[in-house]
Amino acid sequence: MSGSVFIETYGCAFNVSDSEALEGLLTRAGWRIARRADSADVVVLNSCTVKDRTFLDFKKRLAELRAHERAMGRPAVVVAGCVPKANPRDPELLDAVCIGPMNLEAIVEAAEAALARRPLRKIGRGAEERLQLPSIRRNPAVEILPINQGCLSACSFCQTRLARGRLASYPIRDIVERVKKAAAEGVREIWLTSQDTGAYGADLGASLPDLLEALAAVEGDFRVRLGMSSPQWVHHDLQRLLDVFESPRFYQFLHVPVQSGDDRVLRAMGRENTVAQFEEVCAAFRGRFPQIALWTDVIAGFPTETDEEFERTLELLRRTRPATVNRSRFAPRPGTLAARMPQLPSRVVSQRSRRLARLVEEISFASLSEWANWQGEAWVSEIKRAGSAVARNFAYRPIVLRGRFRPGQRVRVRVVGHTVFHLIGEIG
Repeated sequence: MSGSVFIETYGCAFNVSDSEALEGLLTRAGWRIARRADSADVVVLNSCTVKDRTFLDFKKRLAELRAHERAMGRPAVVVAGCVPKANPRDPELLDAVCIGPMNLEAIVEAAEAALARRPLRKIGRGAEERLQLPSIRRNPAVEILPINQGCLSACSFCQTRLARGRLASYPIRDIVERVKKAAAEGVREIWLTSQDTGAYGADLGASLPDLLEALAAVEGDFRVRLGMSSPQWVHHDLQRLLDVFESPRFYQFLHVPVQSGDDRVLRAMGRENTVAQFEEVCAAFRGRFPQIALWTDVIAGFPTETDEEFERTLELLRRTRPATVNRSRFAPRPGTLAARMPQLPSRVVSQRSRRLARLVEEISFASLSEWANWQGEAWVSEIKRAGSAVARNFAYRPIVLRGRFRPGQRVRVRVVGHTVFHLIGEIG
């Protein structure tokens, strides 16, 4: 049995990579990938549970599709990803066809079951060799490459660890082979992704620097973007990582999530990093690479966080001035320790979230202003819409260009302005 299928993806780059693998598996089995949900026989919702807003968007979309399925008979629905694994008792999923994030190889069976209105639920640990699965890139210029799944942390607010489990790193040789293959196929950006790239190899007797050194030796016309790495891991391997980043193979970009500027709050969060470690990492990388784009994550309104502790978070951001801050308004995720802690009043959480947003925008605007009149080479990373594209320079700064471009195209640009979140460029 086969038909047409449409995949909607929620959440992180890892989920996008999973969706690309789902498309590869379905295509290999004879399914056709539809361009729109309303023209598909089956819709796969590849879900995410890391943030409340994303989770609620998924639940709203699921309700819409299930109602349409009951009324019209199609499209049939498959729920994939982290939600069914992290929330196995969710009443809205009990009669849904579900596969977990470690059961990608079951997607063909799941699609057939949904189309035949048969129950199916596979949310355990699958047997797939993740890097050997077929994959169809959504962006021909970008290879999103998982290097490990799961992590070694136990953050009290995180539901993803309930879905992805403990650390499972993929062998260096397999990752290198995937990179070589992607480069030979014309890929210009390799995104190394996982729940925590910094933990890579701890279960194999290897380390993240070992992997990056191997990738630096791969020939080809491409750059590597390292995904999120927790501060304690970067701090532990600081000197080797600094040396590895000297290679032009890597974007001068580092995503190090601090979450709070207060050590007591970090302990309540179950975080293994300290504020001092984060600041030392920022200082070391800025000292070696003055134009590096440092990203971080911050949660506003974590349970038990005092006004003074939140002020320390704002002060930390003012001192370190990250290029980008992924900010979250705390919302309790079911099954986590933080959900059982005394919660702050919603008005307090909202006030802190608004203050954080204003500061983040101020810092981002000032950071981008430092690139005024910059000229240099960049690669077109994505086409946003007809007549507009986003290119990235060596520091992974987004430069919006007008005109017709193709993904992966190398261009020489001049920065002529900026907004709060991106640079504006012209060719030449």
